[in-house]
Amino acid sequence: MIKTDDIISKIEKYASLDLCEPWDNSGWQINLCHDYTNKVLVALSLTKESLEQAITNDCDLIITHHPLIFDRLSAINDSVIIEAIKHNISVYSAHTNLDKTYGSTTDALAGVLGLKNLITVDDYIKISHLKDEIGIEDFLDNVKIALGVERIKLVNPSGVTTVKNIAISAGAGGSFIKKLRDYDIDLYLTGDIKFHAALEVRNFAAADIGHFDSEIPVLPLLQGLIAKAGVEVIIAQEHLPWTYI
Repeated sequence: MIKTDDIISKIEKYASLDLCEPWDNSGWQINLCHDYTNKVLVALSLTKESLEQAITNDCDLIITHHPLIFDRLSAINDSVIIEAIKHNISVYSAHTNLDKTYGSTTDALAGVLGLKNLITVDDYIKISHLKDEIGIEDFLDNVKIALGVERIKLVNPSGVTTVKNIAISAGAGGSFIKKLRDYDIDLYLTGDIKFHAALEVRNFAAADIGHFDSEIPVLPLLQGLIAKAGVEVIIAQEHLPWTYI
């Protein structure tokens, strides 16, 4: 067992809460004030599925990327919150602070994709310049293999055929598309590119690799970080909440 404060200190030293956006709710979601922690589960989101894994594995602390609580609560009637409390499990989230720190969700994604020499151009956006040009379809095939996904949504109004300058932002980065017009890029990789955001793509291509799949790479990073405190950490087995038919 390890002091719970030591675990939280590790996280907050790595990704300071000072980095959080004003609208964010990173930090404690359920704080049952455990002095010590036996085992930790890390997950993108606290769902019924990930909670059941924490219960099965006797975890007493869950660290998520997405906060469990965003809106003001007028009553505690969420079954996941209730079950976590019933099983004496605390929950802590590192969200936009983890997105913006050095060694962020985007850095983790870039590492899995083999993108190097990242240049930070925004709190959430990095650019990598490939050594050589590569066909856009070949590049995206490599992305699919690296992330284990079967399909990627491509927005390519300019008919980009080869890529060398790659912008990347893990999570829901569709809202940054207009900002990227100021940079010399060939392709933007992110998640959650909605219809109207897709219409804003100019002079480069944009690939929606999925919010979930773009952020999953950060979990091993969190696991390693927390394990340094001297506690056992397991990664939740999570799945998309939909299927394709």
